[in-house]
Amino acid sequence: MHLSHIFTTVRVLLLLSFVLVAPAIVQGAYAEYELRVVDAQTQLPCSAKIRITNSRDLPQRIDGGLMIDGTAYFTGSLKMKLRPGQYGFRLDAGPEYPFMEGHFILQSGDTDSRTIELKRFIDMKKEGWYPGNLALSGRTNDLETIMLADDLVLGNHITWNNQINPWAGKPITTLRDEFGAFRSLWEMGGEDNRAGGKVWFARLNEPLPVQRLQPEYPAATFFQGDLGSAHVTAASPLEPDLPLWIARDFLDSVCILGPEIEAYQFGPKHPLAEKAAEIRKGDVTGKARLALDIYYKLLESGIRMPPVAANGTDEEDRSSRLDRVYAQVDGDYSPVAWWDAVDAGKVFVTNGPLLRATVEGYPPGHVFPINIGEKHEFQIGLSLATRQTIAYLEVIKNGEKDLEISLDEYKDRRGILPPVTFTDSGWFLVRVVTQEADYYQYATTAPFYVEANGQPRISKSAAEFFRDWVFRRAMNIDLPDGPQRNEIIDLQRDARDFWQKRAKMANAP
Repeated sequence: MHLSHIFTTVRVLLLLSFVLVAPAIVQGAYAEYELRVVDAQTQLPCSAKIRITNSRDLPQRIDGGLMIDGTAYFTGSLKMKLRPGQYGFRLDAGPEYPFMEGHFILQSGDTDSRTIELKRFIDMKKEGWYPGNLALSGRTNDLETIMLADDLVLGNHITWNNQINPWAGKPITTLRDEFGAFRSLWEMGGEDNRAGGKVWFARLNEPLPVQRLQPEYPAATFFQGDLGSAHVTAASPLEPDLPLWIARDFLDSVCILGPEIEAYQFGPKHPLAEKAAEIRKGDVTGKARLALDIYYKLLESGIRMPPVAANGTDEEDRSSRLDRVYAQVDGDYSPVAWWDAVDAGKVFVTNGPLLRATVEGYPPGHVFPINIGEKHEFQIGLSLATRQTIAYLEVIKNGEKDLEISLDEYKDRRGILPPVTFTDSGWFLVRVVTQEADYYQYATTAPFYVEANGQPRISKSAAEFFRDWVFRRAMNIDLPDGPQRNEIIDLQRDARDFWQKRAKMANAP
């Protein structure tokens, strides 16, 4: 356990003041400044992003950098031309480096340059953990810059959706864009976003014909026979057809973390409309916590579904947040090995802290066999590196909080958690939550599973929750009477039977 990384807040404050003597001051002239960033260990140019604000806290546009939501992304160096004045800045090269923030002053006619060395406080790749983003959209060159600055290894590039297919009539010459030594952008990613909800596709050889489809017909599962080895992700646990997709074995993962979840809009006919209405006005964490609650119910119903994360960037309003999924790759890294690790649930998701956990030497996703009725204690080995202040740490067992401790208590325990005890089938995971107030900032491991006598835990109430969800969804299918409506209703009826059968198989309340 890396105790030096446990609950470490890494913050570097710099005050840069440049006052150059000039023979004459010209009113309204600009100052020029060049910033170079290198990795402290290798001395090689480092990709980063910087947000510069003026005295009124307004972000400044920096020509020469890729501007996203007031932040300039760049590789190696960035030349800035700014009016005289006082500026604040925040420099970031991804969650494995400390961020830098501070102020500087420029006077008219100033010309200067600085080189900043960034030193990793942790190298996740050396531990076998590689970060990816399941939904990136925009131009390939821009996404390469974003991935380098955010220190992402793998991205799924959403290039086609219900409105566009830029590949139509064109030869497909490459499925992956390889850059930056070992980084990959999978170019054939796509999206189907209709009445049943949003799904993302990865690892396809060609786009799916989802353009000009009706909102309700056909169901997204219509394309299931064409997927081959593709990876299908529900964009959130809040999608209306989630129980149907699960019943049809359509999904490979569920995105539980990302800005799109916090911006999710519930219509009055959404199956979760009543639950969404319970979220207090002004509660910026409510939708994110509801998404987690739904994901836990999936696990409670015996569905072993890996969690993933995405920041859902798009051309108009890109996010510079660090939502991502880390996958643990055994041996040499390759993109295929990364996807295999995701499929196996050997992951954790985060938009801040870097949380790794093992149990008896195994990563998340592992299934521990036990004999029913025999007490078995599982000791969690935990490593945590963070730039944020941690509010609390939790162990979630079978959907309920088994343990919650504060930073001080965790330190007092010298990083050793009490064991998690099982005498029957179940699952557990570890989650840490920060003190960020503007959104729900946390990290969570994927589940570890406990299987007594070869049977997974299946909660009757969780299965009935999804059965009732299907009823509400089916009641609001917006199609006229006829063959198409009958086909969709038959799918929903099959999903209802799936969840009803699961409820009868239940071995837990």
